[in-house]
This record gives sequence, C-alpha cells and structure tokens, in this order.
Amino acid sequence: MDEGAWEYRVETFGSWIRSPKDGQLADALNQVGEEGWELTGALPREGSQALTLILRRRVSREERRRRTRPGEGW
Repeated sequence: MDEGAWEYRVETFGSWIRSPKDGQLADALNQVGEEGWELTGALPREGSQALTLILRRRVSREERRRRTRPGEGW
C-alpha cells in the first residue's frame, strides 16, 4: 500500500439550532471506524450548533488507479 495515499471524508452533525447528541456521534464514529476511517479533526460550525468531523483512511495504489480510469468513479 502506498503509505502517502489518503482519502478524506467530511461529515457534519447537528444543525443551526441543535447540537449533536453524544450517542449520535459515538454511533457514527463507531460505524465509520469499522469502515477503516479515523477521525483527524472536529470543528464547530460558526453561527450554529453543528459539528463538522474530518476523517481519513488509507487507499491502496490499485484503488487510486481504478478511481481515475475514465468511466469509473468512486
């Protein structure tokens, strides 16, 4: 596996008027963790109660090549 190959995912929880519940965040983190994602950052959304999570996971060299072939997507 190419050690420098990462893919990133950004998820936002909560809304303008409600912050995310602890259980909702724990469930989401457990689910994405099972898919190989790791949390790299969590940022509050300005002017709201929402929280944005930044996640990453390793991508194999073969998978990166497959995704860049014409006609093939994520």
